[in-house]
Amino acid sequence: MEAVVVVGIMMMLAGLAVIQSFGSLEGYQANSAQDTVASQLRVARQLAISQRRNVQIQFNSTTTPYSVSYTVLPRPGSGDPAQPAVTAILTSQPMFMQEAGVPDTPMGFGTCSSSGICIGGVAGGPAFMQFTSSGQFTDATGVSTLNGTIFLGIPNQVRTARAVTIMGATGRVRPYTYVGGTTNWTE
Repeated sequence: MEAVVVVGIMMMLAGLAVIQSFGSLEGYQANSAQDTVASQLRVARQLAISQRRNVQIQFNSTTTPYSVSYTVLPRPGSGDPAQPAVTAILTSQPMFMQEAGVPDTPMGFGTCSSSGICIGGVAGGPAFMQFTSSGQFTDATGVSTLNGTIFLGIPNQVRTARAVTIMGATGRVRPYTYVGGTTNWTE
């Protein structure tokens, strides 16, 4: 009798574990994509500050898999060449996208309707974006700071909605995970 009760409890726990594992692969992929974008941006900012050089950021959303890259630019007037671009590729399924019905992050930088990348109020971001040697995130002039949000997720799977925000004045990069509801983003 005791053995039957123990086996029954073990079966219930195993069943709960199986149920909890459904959808977790997509969540892991979305988290991986979010981590890739956030880490590339943080590394680029840190390089800009430590090397006292501007670092250009580029997002590739035209070919799959999507990617984010940075290039350390030469110091003005130095004659040094730009360093080769460092590119990080997102895992296969996540895309730069904002799922329908998912609100903007608490920072409020993603105002470009449903575009996955919204930087400086421009869908897809400006043609040239950079971290300066002071850590700011700016346009090509280095004067106008750019705030922005990069939305990530797997199409038609709201629970995979992720976002990374950049505060232009400080260059701070913040990742967010959507947990449902109208304003439920967690950092």
